[in-house]
Amino acid sequence: MKKIISISLVCVMIAGLLTGCGDSLDVDCSTVYVKEKGNIIAASIEKLDKDNYDEKELEDFINEKVDAYQKKHDKDSAKVSDFSVKKGKAELLMKYAGYEDYQELNNVTLFAGTVPQALAAGYDFETDFTKVKDGKASGEADSSKIKESDCKVVILSEKIDVKIDGTVKYISSDYTSMKAKDTVSIKLPKDAEDGADLSLVYIVYE
Repeated sequence: MKKIISISLVCVMIAGLLTGCGDSLDVDCSTVYVKEKGNIIAASIEKLDKDNYDEKELEDFINEKVDAYQKKHDKDSAKVSDFSVKKGKAELLMKYAGYEDYQELNNVTLFAGTVPQALAAGYDFETDFTKVKDGKASGEADSSKIKESDCKVVILSEKIDVKIDGTVKYISSDYTSMKAKDTVSIKLPKDAEDGADLSLVYIVYE
């Protein structure tokens, strides 16, 4: 419940909830969707203890947090698209103007851009990488060649699925598995907390 209260992994588990304007998200677990133009759709779900949490109070809390963020930035920086509690589960869908908004509002690490931009931002890519072919891991990859590329990259540290507009080419070898050509599943070890820099995951794609 901590993640819902802090709006850290704001998400939903409703297939096809977002429609129109080219937006769609059909997922079965917590997912961050990095769109082609850099905006973010975030989806997750949390089980609730009905004795401790009231749906209306929780919704008001979330709206207050988002309203406060909008006042510091603008109304399009972060938006609640849908919120409900069904069968003891809180479902929340949000849209963000960019990765910076997701990162700041949720107080987690998330970068989305090109490899050169990531290097300029201080990400070193010093980790083991795995090649991905047709949505499946296919052997080791040379990180030095990745750093010389103009590919796009998502960098984060959360227990979540990541969907991108494109095809995944490389993933950092720790904590990751391929779910589809455009989706990576991240399973951090029990002793690694969300947001910890030592647990950064790299997803490189075209």
